[in-house]
Formats: sequence, structure tokens, C-alpha cells
Amino acid sequence: MMSFKSELDKLLGRSSNTLTRIIVINIIVFLLANIFVNIPRLGVYVYDYFALPSSLHKLLYRPWTLITYMFLHVETMHLIFNMLWLYWFGIIFTDFMGSKRLLYTYLLGGIAGGLLFILFSNIFMPGANLVGASAGIMAIIIATAILVPDYELHLIFFGAVKLKYLAIGAFVLTSLVDFSVNSGGKVSHIGGALYGILYIYQYRKGTDYAEIVGNFVQKIGKFFTLLKAGAKMKKVGGSGIRQKNTTGDEKQKKIDAILDKISASGYDALTKEEKDFLFKSTKDSN
Repeated sequence: MMSFKSELDKLLGRSSNTLTRIIVINIIVFLLANIFVNIPRLGVYVYDYFALPSSLHKLLYRPWTLITYMFLHVETMHLIFNMLWLYWFGIIFTDFMGSKRLLYTYLLGGIAGGLLFILFSNIFMPGANLVGASAGIMAIIIATAILVPDYELHLIFFGAVKLKYLAIGAFVLTSLVDFSVNSGGKVSHIGGALYGILYIYQYRKGTDYAEIVGNFVQKIGKFFTLLKAGAKMKKVGGSGIRQKNTTGDEKQKKIDAILDKISASGYDALTKEEKDFLFKSTKDSN
């Protein structure tokens, strides 16, 4: 019988695209949050520690909330409508811009919306908290509409509707109508929309914010992967392997290839045969 972890890895792993992963993570977080909020004492901390606070003092001690808030929802309908908008526009965005840019547009749009919410709240409504993926999704909606404004979607009862009109309607209805209700959330929508506009206009000028941030994150990931690989290599005594015979013989080439694989994907990516070969080579070198 397959474990829950293996099923989850399959759902969120290479077999799924980025859009699916974002949606699934939002749903899982929603379900877990609703379980924890019903647990005495523990439940009160769920939204307090993962929602984005307007308080700068709280934010200083909970900086992760600038990311976690955009995966957290309170109401079921809020989650459903957000995921539907994300799915509809996310598919189009991914077709033209790719999955990597979708992810970072979602994250950076959410951060932009969160920062504008903090600014607004500290002026007009201190003490508020923000949850929901709306800012990141609005960034994707507006970016997609600017990228391909005349792209048509066929809607029930309406027929063919150009993307630019659908995006304008979504923005007005969710961000501007009745600003007295959920004003902090609507301000975050505006922040996400502004990022979406900025992103596409700068992208057309040759500056790709998603690519810049993505490359930075990859460098950090590679750094920690190398640290982890180095720690595991020490456990098997492999710190001096490259120093043995660098004349280009077949054995050293195989060792170098394995070390390169560790650098790229981590020690756990090695096959059993590769691990055994590396361990035996280490023993021989000692």
C-alpha cells in the first residue's frame, strides 16, 4: 500500500505543474487550518502566527507571514473563488510565460499586496490582519490581461469575452466596489494589480523580475544543497576523493560525475549502486 507521503509527493511533484501545486497547497493549508482552529489553545495561534499583521512590531518577529498569508483562507467561498480565478488565468499565463514566472508572479504580487496593506492599515486601520491569495492572483490576472488583452474566453451566457474586459471587471468588482467592506483586503488587491502592471511593462523592456528572483532563490538552494552534500560526504569519509588521481582515468571520472550529481540534486538523488561505489572508493582512498 502506498503511503500518504508518496501520494502527496506524486501530487505535488514532477507529475504536476506549478499551477496545480499552488492550488493544492492552498486547499491543504485551508483544511489543516480548519482542523487546528478547533483545537483548544492551539487553534488561536493558527491565524495569529500565519496571517499577515498590520502591526510592524508583530511583523518584525513574524516575517514569514508576508508569504504564509497568501496561502491561508478563512472562508470556504473565498478559497473556491480565488482558486477558480487562479486556474482560469493561470493556465493562460503559463501558456505564454511558463510555470516559473507564474510562481514568482504569484509570490511577488502577494508580497506587493501585503506591503501596500501594511502601509494602508498603519494609517487608517491599525490592528488588522490579512489572509488570502487574492493579491497574488490579481497580479496574475492583470499581468495576463496586459500580455494578451485580446485573448478570448468563452463564457456561459456571455459568449466570447476578451481578457482585458474580464480582468477589468474582476478588478473593479473585487477591489473597488463598496470599499467600506474588507478595505484592507481590497488594498492588497490593488497592490497585486500594480505589481502585475509593473511586471509586464518591465518584462517588455527586458527586465524580468521573476527570472531575477528565481535565479537568486536557485543560488540559495544550490548553496544549501552543497552544504548538505558536504555533510553527507563527511559521514562516508569522502572529503578527499577529488584529490586522488586527477589524471582522467575512468574511476575518477565516475567519481566526479557522482559528485556533480550530488551538487546538482543532493546525495539522496544517487542510486544504490552509486552510493556503494562512492563508499567503496572512499574506503580505498583511506
